[in-house]
Amino acid sequence: MVGLIVGALTAYAQGWLSDDLGSLANSAGPWSLAAFGIAMISRRPAIAALWATLVLGACEVGYAIATSVRGRSNATSTVVFWLTAAVLAGPPLGVAGAWTRQRRWWLGASAGPAVLAGVLIGEPIYALSTIADTTTPAYWVGELLVGTAVVVIACVRIVRRDLRPALAIPVCVGSTILVATVVAITARLA
Repeated sequence: MVGLIVGALTAYAQGWLSDDLGSLANSAGPWSLAAFGIAMISRRPAIAALWATLVLGACEVGYAIATSVRGRSNATSTVVFWLTAAVLAGPPLGVAGAWTRQRRWWLGASAGPAVLAGVLIGEPIYALSTIADTTTPAYWVGELLVGTAVVVIACVRIVRRDLRPALAIPVCVGSTILVATVVAITARLA
């Protein structure tokens, strides 16, 4: 249900948002946040991976339905592309969501939040370096700041809980950089 609502809101937001925020309706960030958030409900990575995949798929279905209701058409190739993306991106987001609830420093404190942060940093890096001339940078900078905040909050959590900060902080930051790089490169290929 969450995915259907987020997807439908995305479709409607394309007509509602100002130019400064218009990229919000064409960004993977909100869908990724929804999938990650739902995945955090489960402590079991396999279940969380399934939930995140279903949420991302439902986002596309909700988007397609709302687009049709608005009197616009959906290209089959676009729907297939985003459903394929849901199958590929859902499991890592879901596992990361489940890991975030773990108490082990290398999962809960480090790798879990790093995946979400990497998406929220990698996408704006791609956007600011590739499509900045056709979109307003304000949204991308905002998404970049949110991703950075996720990393900072994870590092503060590591220090507060004394979860081996000498190891966990580099793992968190390094994993974020790795995921951000993969997201930015993959976005260029899409």
